[in-house]
Amino acid sequence: MKLPTKFFTHTCSCVVLDAGMCTHYKAKHRNDMKRSPIFVVCLVFALFFSQKAWGQVSFYDARVSDYGQLEQVLGDKWNTVDSLIVHGPINAADFTTLWKCSFEGKLTVLNLEYAQVKDDKIPECAFWKKDKQIIDDPRAYQGVVYLPIRRLILPDGIREIGDFAFSRMKLEQVNLPKSLRKLGVFSFSSCHWLSTDPLIIPEGITDIPAQCFVHCQSFDKLVLPSTLKYIGVCAFYNTRIEEVNLPEGLQEIKEGAFAGCDLKKVIIPGSLNELSGFLFSMCPYLEEIHIPDHITKIPGSFASWCPLLEKVNIPQSVIEIGSDAFGAAYKLKSIELPEGLKRIESDAFWYCAFDSIVFPASLEYLGGGSGANWKYIKKIYSRSPIPPFCGEDKANLGLGPFHSYTPNDIPVYVPIGSGEKYRQAFGWNYFTNIIETDKFPSGIEIPSASVTPFIKHCCKVP
Repeated sequence: MKLPTKFFTHTCSCVVLDAGMCTHYKAKHRNDMKRSPIFVVCLVFALFFSQKAWGQVSFYDARVSDYGQLEQVLGDKWNTVDSLIVHGPINAADFTTLWKCSFEGKLTVLNLEYAQVKDDKIPECAFWKKDKQIIDDPRAYQGVVYLPIRRLILPDGIREIGDFAFSRMKLEQVNLPKSLRKLGVFSFSSCHWLSTDPLIIPEGITDIPAQCFVHCQSFDKLVLPSTLKYIGVCAFYNTRIEEVNLPEGLQEIKEGAFAGCDLKKVIIPGSLNELSGFLFSMCPYLEEIHIPDHITKIPGSFASWCPLLEKVNIPQSVIEIGSDAFGAAYKLKSIELPEGLKRIESDAFWYCAFDSIVFPASLEYLGGGSGANWKYIKKIYSRSPIPPFCGEDKANLGLGPFHSYTPNDIPVYVPIGSGEKYRQAFGWNYFTNIIETDKFPSGIEIPSASVTPFIKHCCKVP
């Protein structure tokens, strides 16, 4: 029986054992072997037929003629097959047989290249049986027995992979056929060892659904198709992705899609009209984010807990920065806030490394804790003649936006005629060195203190 060349990347345990024995024997009896060519011939013959002689089957070529026949064709070999090739039609029942061959048997390498899968769809939960795999078992990892299949070849023609189809496998290598058009939710979830690198999502795919590749921790590069429109909630959460292309034409990325990844730089395409919360939160190596110009809101926890983040732009169109948007960005030393920005929510910039900051004249609200723990701040500018309303820090009652490691004796520059208002305003009264000036860093003209719209705002709590 002859296997495809690429299938032989799997090394059967019996062959490894025989090869080791052969090497040891050669080293020990090299001279005897030279004197005995008949012995060499016998040894080769023994190695060739060793599996059959020992009653072991390492691979099998299963040929089926109709759906549901695989179990019958395998017969009593089902629990001894290590590597399997399947020819012919297979359906959901046959996938259950394949699952059994791996979970209760020895199957680790599966070649479906020559199989005709019913409806061109890998069934839902094809290789994930929750009631059988979440058990108290010595094989369990964190309470789950991961299916031992390591290498999988899918046939051309597959158009859909069902929900949970390959969830929680020890899968290392898999091909995604060019014919593929739909991925199910959780379809590759928790395949920690998936190391197909780069992982290339085929052209024609428009959606990557929720938690599709969550917790896949062994590939570095992700290549997304130009046809992609949607990436679901936590689709790539807690993966080790270092590099990804976000294609123009992408319209929506949901919450937490790339949270906990190893990304270093992100360029968000202009086709995206809104950003979602937690999108790049907890990315420990993220250094730079580029946000397109028309975005109006930076959502909550957008890039929080990104300790190496040093560069991010806030577009001129932004009017609100959400809670904890850039919290704990310990290396973020500067930020340019646009004129037109109205609200900075709670903890938005806590523990950032700013040495100075300029609040625009348009700013109306500063959330509690948003300027807390600015250990390196040397000066603050606020362009508004009416102090932006300061919210209370809910985690530190009685305190406003600025507290803890934020020094209170630094110069805070405010428009001429507004100094006393700042000294009396909650939150701003944290500072002891408020200075009136008409010289601000950008050179933008500062409104006079008599502008009425801000007075109306100042008299009410947002």
